[in-house]
Amino acid sequence: MPMQLDVHTNALRCSWCGKFIHGEPITVKTCCNNKPWVFCSKQCYNIWVREWLKRQEQRTGERRKTLL
Repeated sequence: MPMQLDVHTNALRCSWCGKFIHGEPITVKTCCNNKPWVFCSKQCYNIWVREWLKRQEQRTGERRKTLL
């Protein structure tokens, strides 16, 4: 699960939408990436979390290929 960091970054743009950040950015780090993601608003962060959780889910209902 992503965890929010209490650090100040020098990023000028949102990692999700690309807008300039004018206020206090939301900085998040996951176990999957090495550098933190920076968001301009809670809305951008929530959209990113939804997409991130979809990518983390296991695929079910797919047919497995036979080994023969």
